Amino acid sequence: MRIKMFGYLTIFTVIVLVVIWLLQVVFLDDIYRATKKHEIKIATGRVAAAAGKDTFEKAVYDMASRYNTCVSVYQISGSTGSLLLEAHTQTYCMIHSSLMTDATLNAIYAGALNRNLYTSVYQMDTKEGLESMICAKLAEGNGTGKLLIILNAEIQPVTATVSTLRYQLIMITGILLVVSAVMAYVISSKVTRPVAAMNREAKKLARGDYDVNFQGGEFRETAELGRTLNYAAQELSKLDALQKELIANISHDLRTPLTMISGYSEVMRDIPGEVTPENMQIIIDETRRLSSLVNDMLDLSRITSGSRQPNKTLFSLTQCVRDTLERFSHLRERDGYCFVFEAQEEICVKADQVLILQVLYNLICNAVNYTGADKRVIVRQTREGENCRISVTDTGEGIAEEKLPLIWDRYYRGGDFHKRGVAGTGLGLSIVKNALVLHNAPFGVSSRKGEGSTFWFELQIARISGEE
Repeated sequence: MRIKMFGYLTIFTVIVLVVIWLLQVVFLDDIYRATKKHEIKIATGRVAAAAGKDTFEKAVYDMASRYNTCVSVYQISGSTGSLLLEAHTQTYCMIHSSLMTDATLNAIYAGALNRNLYTSVYQMDTKEGLESMICAKLAEGNGTGKLLIILNAEIQPVTATVSTLRYQLIMITGILLVVSAVMAYVISSKVTRPVAAMNREAKKLARGDYDVNFQGGEFRETAELGRTLNYAAQELSKLDALQKELIANISHDLRTPLTMISGYSEVMRDIPGEVTPENMQIIIDETRRLSSLVNDMLDLSRITSGSRQPNKTLFSLTQCVRDTLERFSHLRERDGYCFVFEAQEEICVKADQVLILQVLYNLICNAVNYTGADKRVIVRQTREGENCRISVTDTGEGIAEEKLPLIWDRYYRGGDFHKRGVAGTGLGLSIVKNALVLHNAPFGVSSRKGEGSTFWFELQIARISGEE
């Protein structure tokens, strides 16, 4: 970056110097002549515009003084002309010298007749290299016929000026090249220093060291990049910690049923009479728990990777809730859980029924795992404009306000310790979030410590054919 910045600044300096050389040396004479020609044309036009007016004489002297020109005005009568007015401001002036012969005057008059504005350059003999630029124009007088207006501008030779400027530009070129080199070094150092520092920190981050600090320096872009990288490092650190916690939790969830299956199988193998329906049911239950955990992990992987896209069909969301609650009937009969479903009407939606069943099942599992001592779970169905809202409420300890934004994270665990649930695998809320994101469905949670939690989501109500 430093080498490139030095190269770019050097190229810029060279371009500036080339432009200065072209304007101040190579084309200086052309620019000077073009400027004088432009000025004398303006002055001639303004004098001609004042012809026939009371301000004509004043205009002649004003233009002569403003543009440092000599002016002669001739009254044209027939084929002859007589000097009417003149203003002499220059030391070497062609129109007021012996060079202005009748032949020259007739040539200027002929040029003014043929053109609206006649210009010509004459070489002066009185001073080597000195030239006179003549501009002539015919104008209407105040009822006295035509007026021939002639202006003379002195063109000084610029050879000495060009020589002086050339020496100056040689010195300026050397100075600018040195200054540009110093500036390139200083600027590149200021720019590259924070970039190099962030590069070192990024290499530490790539090695798994999250204790990094990206300093962006004083430039806004690098400062914003530094803040973004610091935020990314913090999030990666959280993600790494949560991922490790998840692996520990899943390992615990896998180890427990595997230990029970192994233990009961060995007992049934080694002890006569232990091959009972109760022991077999325990093995079956733990096997189902393992299968549920693996399936949840596979579902979460498919949804988050994008390989699982929603297959939307029309179905009754109300009946879907009833069917899901029916799957928890064994908890009602065995452990005394109370499930309440409040719905005023049958509502149909167009969504992926399998994914919505997973959402409902995982939300109710979460409520079962964290509800209070009364073991009460309430599911409500309400209308919210054109949407149907399903909310699942438990009576547990609730969630701290600062943890609410985190509970949907893939690896986040709500409790301060790993809690083995009555139902589910602990991955439920991640599945819920990703399934609802696939449907572009709003969802959220409200909770207060000691007052339980309410998880909710909304789906657009489908219009059934023939419905008003």
